[in-house]
Amino acid sequence: MTDDARPTTITDVAVELGVSIATVSRALTRPELLSQETRARVLEGIERLGYQPNLLARDLRLRESKVAFVIVPSLSPFFLEVFRGVEKAARKTGYSVLMGHTDRDPAREQVFFDQVAARRADGIILVTSSRASAIVSRKQRLPPIVAALEQIDGRPLPTVRVDHTAAAVAATEYLLELGHRRVAHISGPMISPMAVHRLEGYQQAMGPGFDAGLCIEGDFTIRSGELAMGLLLGRQDPPTAVFAGNDEMAIGAVRAVKSAGLRVPEDISIIGFDDQRIAGLYDPPLTTVHVPTAEIGYRSMLLLERVLAHSAADRDIVLPTKITVRATTAPCKTRLDRAAPST
Repeated sequence: MTDDARPTTITDVAVELGVSIATVSRALTRPELLSQETRARVLEGIERLGYQPNLLARDLRLRESKVAFVIVPSLSPFFLEVFRGVEKAARKTGYSVLMGHTDRDPAREQVFFDQVAARRADGIILVTSSRASAIVSRKQRLPPIVAALEQIDGRPLPTVRVDHTAAAVAATEYLLELGHRRVAHISGPMISPMAVHRLEGYQQAMGPGFDAGLCIEGDFTIRSGELAMGLLLGRQDPPTAVFAGNDEMAIGAVRAVKSAGLRVPEDISIIGFDDQRIAGLYDPPLTTVHVPTAEIGYRSMLLLERVLAHSAADRDIVLPTKITVRATTAPCKTRLDRAAPST
């Protein structure tokens, strides 16, 4: 806002930055025409000054595009399954959907926000944010958004999600019920709210038995799960069970156990999270927390349509999860059992 409290205009932004009005406009509508440095400087100025484009003054752009963006942080099978659900609902509602891949880069996420502001799409389904804090602190008005998979703390956005904390509690308690006491956790990156909530559930379930030394941060990839499991196996008193923050890291953990000459689940039990298609195809088939990914996408698109139509709708839809028991978990062997001589 300007000093006299009137709304900031595009002219104010141009004067403040010493650029033309056309340059400010291109930063919002045709960013590919500007250098990366110029565009970044203009967007920073727009954010700092709180400029909101006057979309009502744009005649042709007032028409619906009937296009929605699905913004995902990676192209993993998990997020592609969410997209599949969105696309199914989009066909039903007459929308087209485009996927935007941010690679967990907040700047790329902002590009898609700008595209909606320029009326190149009607709204966004945000499948986890690259940096939720940037959304919370954003001065500009947000485009129509439905948050899929997790809430954006600090912003009351309509959301279709699962309770990651409760599901992580259930996964950890399942291992504890099998008799495991040294249960480790391979988490996702702590920049991801989803990973934080799953870690919180693990900590809650472990209670007084929580050992920070048994928590290792990964990045949701198979390789990071393999590396983390290697570190856990190298400890003087390694875990008898592992709760991995997603299926890919769980599969990496299984690979590391096999490489060490140990067996899953005879020596170490492993449970994942998400229930991706690969979980049931892996050898051994993976015990995991089932997340209704396609349903999340489907319900998110239906909710976005209602938001765009200004229709009443539930703003926080929580879908159930469940533990899918397969072949990577088993009751814990006691040390006595492992040390007993063969007859």
